[in-house]
Amino acid sequence: MDSPSLVLRNTLSKEERLHLKRDVDALFASGSAFIAYPLRVVVHIRPALEGERPGAAILVVVAKKYFKRANKRNRIKRLIRESYRLRKHRLLDLAKAQGLHIHLGLLSVAKELPTQADVNRGMDKALSRIWEELTPKAEEP
Repeated sequence: MDSPSLVLRNTLSKEERLHLKRDVDALFASGSAFIAYPLRVVVHIRPALEGERPGAAILVVVAKKYFKRANKRNRIKRLIRESYRLRKHRLLDLAKAQGLHIHLGLLSVAKELPTQADVNRGMDKALSRIWEELTPKAEEP
């Protein structure tokens, strides 16, 4: 049986959610953005501060402009969080290994209700692009 520290938990705790106004402002002020349809991803990477644990935090946003009803917006946010929650471990391992704190803003840009498969495809693209940017490249001779 695995020890509790070695078990990968597919949860999304409060530490993994971006909730402080200063963090959200910093994300949108100095983060870089790209599209991985149906998501617009804003990324802000910084070294972990003294006494702070390296890791990642996310912010999920769905515009009221395209989805007037709150239940539709909540459904899309739930799909995005679910997709991230199941795929976050590789990103967290990289952040801890390099001593980084990664802030992700996941914004829905779809004008129609996306399926879980659509969101999963976009999340895979987004996380693999972030992974490639953070992974040190082996120099070619």
